Amino acid sequence: MLARVGEIRGVTSTPVIAALAAGVLTVTIDRPDQRNAVNAEVVDGLLAALGDAAGRDEVGVVVLTGAGERAFCAGGDLGGLQGQAGAVARHAQGGRFADLLLALRRLPKPVIARVNGDALAGGFGLALACDLLVAAEGARLGTTEVRVGLWPHLITTVLTDHLGPKRTLELMMTARRLSAAEAAEWGLVNRVVPAADLDQAVAELAGQLLALSPLALALGKRSYTTASDMRREDALVYLAGMLDLHLRTEDLAEGIAAFLEKRPPQWRGR
Repeated sequence: MLARVGEIRGVTSTPVIAALAAGVLTVTIDRPDQRNAVNAEVVDGLLAALGDAAGRDEVGVVVLTGAGERAFCAGGDLGGLQGQAGAVARHAQGGRFADLLLALRRLPKPVIARVNGDALAGGFGLALACDLLVAAEGARLGTTEVRVGLWPHLITTVLTDHLGPKRTLELMMTARRLSAAEAAEWGLVNRVVPAADLDQAVAELAGQLLALSPLALALGKRSYTTASDMRREDALVYLAGMLDLHLRTEDLAEGIAAFLEKRPPQWRGR
């Protein structure tokens, strides 16, 4: 299934494409001539696609990528930003992008960033907001906003979650672009592969996830993201409750039975 995502702002063609195949929903920012820069329509389209994925049992994994080979996402559309009517509109768009980062964090499905090219500025934050990240060797990643007199405000928490204060500030203050290999050394990328092998690497990772209990992955992602925002003492209490919930699930009983019987499990998502 290949489809443009929804009707956004009264137009029938939107810059986000969703394709579902064998349990994997591939969501593509389709603005290659603009290096897949984010504007209001892109944010709305991505939010619509993630919202749809959250409620569909047939979606096991979401892959987020950009069209073409040059860029995953080059960040905000500066031309569109300059043309917006005043501070209120710009503030509203920033709020919607924050909603998008939260939607990726809260989606009860694994999300893989397929970084086919440069992931810069807000596009860097968008890639890091995904659960796992596979990058082509030629991709560059970084926060470049300071070069035009801007600061990457909205992706601050995403970067500090991954890097801590010193390296986050280094990237923000210097606008340094990391190669995919450097980003992997910094712990920002799970796998770096030649561009020709990118689709295979993403498919293999998605296949590993699809073989697992969707309920275990959903509960595990919720457990991880919620606990990471808590004080350690509170997190341990919360995690104990999540473990108790998980021990009551049918998928755990099935997983144990399949292990003991030496057969593949039949996940029920319950």
